[in-house]
Amino acid sequence: MASLKDVSKAAGVSPSTVSRVITGSRPVDEETRERVLEAIRTLDYRPNLLARGLRNKSRKSIGLMVPSILHETFANFIYFVEEACVSQGFTMLLGNTQADAEAEERVLKNFIGMSVDGVIVSQVSDESAVVKSLNRLGIPVVGIDRAPDDEDADRVVVFNREAGEIAARYLYSMGHRKVACIGGPETVSLSRERLDGFRSFLTEKGIEVQHVSGPDFEFETGIAMVRKLLGQGCEFTAIWAHSDLLAIGAMQELARLGMRIPEDVSIMGMDGIQLGEMVRPTLTTIRQPFREICQHAVRLLIERIEHGHARPTRVVVRPELVVRDSVCHR
Repeated sequence: MASLKDVSKAAGVSPSTVSRVITGSRPVDEETRERVLEAIRTLDYRPNLLARGLRNKSRKSIGLMVPSILHETFANFIYFVEEACVSQGFTMLLGNTQADAEAEERVLKNFIGMSVDGVIVSQVSDESAVVKSLNRLGIPVVGIDRAPDDEDADRVVVFNREAGEIAARYLYSMGHRKVACIGGPETVSLSRERLDGFRSFLTEKGIEVQHVSGPDFEFETGIAMVRKLLGQGCEFTAIWAHSDLLAIGAMQELARLGMRIPEDVSIMGMDGIQLGEMVRPTLTTIRQPFREICQHAVRLLIERIEHGHARPTRVVVRPELVVRDSVCHR
């Protein structure tokens, strides 16, 4: 197993400099810090001193990494994680990864440099190295929302396959037999799980799902994906979108083309953000229990910070159908 001296030799710095990078006790110039962190990764060094220091001299700070601070879904995570942190006497530090792997790496390095006690992360994609990097450094981590099951970490997720099944069952019960789905990025596991649940239910009923995937879950992508569906000659009486913003974008484009919602096309979303109550018609959706997710995540992380190692815990919360005005009976 690599030692602190091995890291200092590989990075070409003194052992005390390595300690300063790990603990954040004193400033280190960016180039030196990068060399030390690279040596830590290459040698797979596990600084037990850091873990002990965090437990014995906690800074009472938790880092939260989200793909977009502008997306209302992640704004909910930010709000409720901070609420839960404050209630437990912790400060939340925010990192916006901009749905970009390089930005995610920069945010992670900043958090390490600030010696956060632990990190809650919604990853950019399934290929993200955040959890592995934090595990190597002995920094507690909890995944939320975008948290693949094969990660060696605590995680709190919505039962995304069930969300797909709920959406499919409701549209089927409302008489829809020509159904389309606007999905999120296929590099994100929750997109695949939602589509799998949606498609499986309808396939059993003999209905083929017309599906397109977008690069993100944003409003503009909903517009673009409706255009793509129509450009492919797809016929549908209902659309389920993997986020409320995708759904609202789809609603706007269909309305621009002269289609009535829900009389001509019914629309469903996913998330349960406040904007869904403001549009007309109001948006039928599958609600995520944001406060419950964040409370679980903060609780798990603080337990990990205070009590150390244990087997990773997976908490699954149930989604909920919210019926409004954007779906009608066919």
